[in-house]
Amino acid sequence: MNAMFDRNVLRKGFVCVAVWGLWAAALALSGCSSMGLREESVSREGSDEVRRSERLSVESHTLSRLAAIERSLDDFIKAEKRVPKTLDELVPKFLAEIPEVELGLRGHRDNAAVRYYPAAIILDDQIDGTRLKDTGGWGYVYNEHRVIVFVDCVHKMMKGSYWYQARGVF
Repeated sequence: MNAMFDRNVLRKGFVCVAVWGLWAAALALSGCSSMGLREESVSREGSDEVRRSERLSVESHTLSRLAAIERSLDDFIKAEKRVPKTLDELVPKFLAEIPEVELGLRGHRDNAAVRYYPAAIILDDQIDGTRLKDTGGWGYVYNEHRVIVFVDCVHKMMKGSYWYQARGVF
């Protein structure tokens, strides 16, 4: 009988502790909601971080696609012993299709359009950004020294450099 009494007391005590623990947790949670400003700033910081992450992902995809086009150009030039007049010459033998540029910027829609530029936009082996049309697609130009495919965009990437200066990631 004594052992039975001890078990019942222990059970009741355990139930009381469990109920008290749930009550304390509910009280703590309700206390957090009274800190509305803190929650709002945490939420805003989280949203900013999500947007930043999404934009970095979009930029990474575009840089990978740029690298694929650059590799295809290199393969074409080695195999054909000439520079292609258009990027369409890469398809389908060297590149399945011209991929889309994704920038994640207002004013630019994802697109696979290619803008062909005259060799005069190459200054000191670089693209002269002041002469670009900022289409948000691909840009392509070549002269006797350089062949350049680039993102036809004069806006900055997250790392601070301009899109038209970006090179693909090999």
